Amino acid sequence: MIKFRHTAVSLLTIAVLCFIPVINAGVVDLPVYKGELRIIVPERQTRNSLTMRYRSKTREVIRIGVDGLVLINMRTKQVNKLHEQSASLANLIDHEGYWNTDIAYSDLNLGQDDYRIEGRLTLYLIGSQRTSNISAYLEAKTGNKPEDSSIDWGLGD
Repeated sequence: MIKFRHTAVSLLTIAVLCFIPVINAGVVDLPVYKGELRIIVPERQTRNSLTMRYRSKTREVIRIGVDGLVLINMRTKQVNKLHEQSASLANLIDHEGYWNTDIAYSDLNLGQDDYRIEGRLTLYLIGSQRTSNISAYLEAKTGNKPEDSSIDWGLGD
């Protein structure tokens, strides 16, 4: 009986670990000052938009801005420049205790290809600001990290 439970739990664990990357394939979390930047892309069937969500547990950051944002098609190497945007943090806290703000891009027609996103994120605080470069692969689930890439996907070797 104990051996059966151990085998069942092991198989369940392996199955969950195999499916987690597929479930989270359209979400990339990047740690940034006082929070995280979550990049959300819809499933492959409806990939025509991109949302950048800044999440923070503090109200030190009152506004965010993105500029110099580009999407690079990893198959064709085509570069798609996105326009500058900014947004203020909402006055509501989500169920996880985060203050959120979203910056959305639509009409992108991302299709079935994998993309890399690069640009700058500026966090506006009272009396100051912090700017950092952002860079992430949007489809890390494929495991096809280019050999010349210096970006850490967190996939392990």
